[in-house]
Amino acid sequence: MFTRFCYFVLLLFLLVCKQADSFPSQTNTPEILFGSVADRVLKLEIANTPSTRATGLMYRTKLGEDEGMLFVFPKPDFLSFWMKNTMIPLSIGYFSEDMRLLESFDMKPNQTDEVYNSRKPAMYALEVNQGWFAKHKIGKDAVLTLERKVSARD
Repeated sequence: MFTRFCYFVLLLFLLVCKQADSFPSQTNTPEILFGSVADRVLKLEIANTPSTRATGLMYRTKLGEDEGMLFVFPKPDFLSFWMKNTMIPLSIGYFSEDMRLLESFDMKPNQTDEVYNSRKPAMYALEVNQGWFAKHKIGKDAVLTLERKVSARD
């Protein structure tokens, strides 16, 4: 009888632990802020840690019309992105330290054959729905403005 009770307690403990893992923690809650590029307002999810930058928009199935993810890096560098496990067709814009658009690329979903490299050092990368930059006639030197300053955290 004592053995059954121990198994029951162990099973209950494992079940509770499993349930706790399924609840999002506060540290996984994305930071959201509003920004704009050339006066086009965007709701931005911030990826400013190694973990959030590595995951990006992987496994997502949709992204709102004026939504995106802003990747924030500690210092300007040559950046490279790919679309592994990213199902949404995206465009990426690379921005300089002074938040000016350097260039943008349309990226093919869910593949690892192509890598999208910045040609100049960039400190920010903005992922939006594919064609967003072209649709809104946003080109080189457009300015990214944020409602407040964001920094990379390592």
